[in-house]
Amino acid sequence: MKNLIKTLRKKWIGYGHYNISIEMDGKELKATTTNAMAIDVAFDDCYDDKDNSGNYYESREEAQKDLVNEILRVNKIEL
Repeated sequence: MKNLIKTLRKKWIGYGHYNISIEMDGKELKATTTNAMAIDVAFDDCYDDKDNSGNYYESREEAQKDLVNEILRVNKIEL
């Protein structure tokens, strides 16, 4: 999972919509998400610098995993 998280990318495509992608086995897998909360946390370099206990996502990695799992689900891939 950590290798997939390292390849996680986002691209804004419209109000509240993002294309997210990862690289797996030399292929790019994509999905469209409206999970703005996960996007905000996953790509916030300073998120883990403060206490996030009680927040929906307590760490960047948790949000990144959600996004990676969404891509895998859309592309019907099981790990």
